[in-house]
Amino acid sequence: MDEIKKVESVSDVQFKIHDSDVNIINIKPSLKEKKETTSANDLTRFQKICFGLAGLPYQAYFCAIGVFTTVYLLNNACLPPNKTTFILFISRITDAITDPIYGLLVNKTKLTRFGKMKPWIAAAIPLCSIAYIMMWYSPAGFTENQLFVWYTFWHSFQFTAITGIRIPHTSMTMYLSHSKKERESITVYRMGFEMIGLLLALIIQGPFVSGASNCANLNETQSNSTDTNYITLSNWDQYKYTYIAIVMTVIFLAGSLPVVLYVNEKPELVEASEKNENKKKKISTVQELKRMFTFKPYLLIICSTIMTTSSIQIIQSNLQLYFEFGYIAIKDLFMYCLIIILGCAIMFVPFWKKMMMKIEKTTALIIGNLTMIPLLIGVFFFKTNNIGEIITFFALAILGANCFTAAFLVPPALIPEALDSYFLKYRTKPDALFYTFFTIGTKILIAIYLGISQEVLSVVGYDITATTQTDQVGQSIKYLIAPLPLIFLLLSSVCIYFYPIDSKKAEENAKIINSIHRESTQSEIYSVESKAELVTDQEKDYF
Repeated sequence: MDEIKKVESVSDVQFKIHDSDVNIINIKPSLKEKKETTSANDLTRFQKICFGLAGLPYQAYFCAIGVFTTVYLLNNACLPPNKTTFILFISRITDAITDPIYGLLVNKTKLTRFGKMKPWIAAAIPLCSIAYIMMWYSPAGFTENQLFVWYTFWHSFQFTAITGIRIPHTSMTMYLSHSKKERESITVYRMGFEMIGLLLALIIQGPFVSGASNCANLNETQSNSTDTNYITLSNWDQYKYTYIAIVMTVIFLAGSLPVVLYVNEKPELVEASEKNENKKKKISTVQELKRMFTFKPYLLIICSTIMTTSSIQIIQSNLQLYFEFGYIAIKDLFMYCLIIILGCAIMFVPFWKKMMMKIEKTTALIIGNLTMIPLLIGVFFFKTNNIGEIITFFALAILGANCFTAAFLVPPALIPEALDSYFLKYRTKPDALFYTFFTIGTKILIAIYLGISQEVLSVVGYDITATTQTDQVGQSIKYLIAPLPLIFLLLSSVCIYFYPIDSKKAEENAKIINSIHRESTQSEIYSVESKAELVTDQEKDYF
């Protein structure tokens, strides 16, 4: 190889290597090669499905826990409301505490040969599977206090383990593609599968675990029988929750493993993020958190999301109790109602996806929030099984399903935009911390709410051994399910109304960030070019 010549046009940032035995090699890719590279960097549809599929099992877990846990602890584990209160409160607070811990650890994790986020997901999958089965299992012969300790431990452990999947999985979005549109696309896949997970949990677990209370059955049997050996339940009645939990766990494994096996983060995106972190002056975690919570876009979107998500979870947690003791006339239609709401929410996804492209995402969220309000007002007035009243109830439920869809699609699409804006201001991307605090507020609110709701049931005389409850219990449940979610949805709409980043600004931010990445890459090539100019005659002879 005789010599190395720099091309006349410096802007080409390329080199030609002349050799008598080889053809000219042009290091700069052509336009066609660039397009092929860009296409190669895009995620395939299979990879998008594998990424989105991981959202299905953990959302199915959350749905089953949110909808059925209270009824299970009261009616099947036979724990009184005061102990149920502490189990729900302690486990949710534990969940809220572990969120920022996971966020900090994930954020500080360096890129490995398996990626940055995937090792966390892989480690959490088996732990989560075991914990979920145990939290629906009632050991024979345990006293009430022993059951209290058992369920408190496994509920807390389950929430801790599943956080180890959820935070890395959502944070991975930022490292899967260079394109803003691609990131929005995989977010839609994820949220779509999460909604299917909600429906799947209800279809699998709902029909089998709803029904008469085991505690009431045991009490009735004991009252009618003098033979203590006769006071038993069938194996199915005693362990049906455990059997269904095993089925749910198989689905969990089938949905979680593909993201570990077939989806890979872009190393250059992780490395670029780490380089930007290294270039900036190191700041403490406390200073980083101070930046985040004084950053207006983040503060507004986090408040709005917490309010909307909390509203939905409050409705989920009390809906079964509402049907059993609040709207008794149609208590047998509980499962149909849930399936209709979530089925419609899934069917509305294409409509809301188009709406998010036609109007501002913030406006779409406000509209979604407002669609739930008529149903929340209506719960106080529905009493009879009159056909007109039932049709009105289900019509309002279908309208309210839009709130579920908007809550699942809009906030996750806004988070990357807020993160891009934060990066432009501070040149750092604490993505794991960003995603972490979207759930902490919700978990703390729900923990407090569930604790209060169980205490209210205890005060108004909820009896775990009774087959029917007093009118006061039914009226209290109506007040537990409606007013607070209604207030939260209105506050959410107010917060998101003042969100400062519109679609135009988000596109501009994305272009600036891409430009920064290109300039960074170009400066690295110029650095190589400068070193090449220092090649000595001796080194040329060596080549």
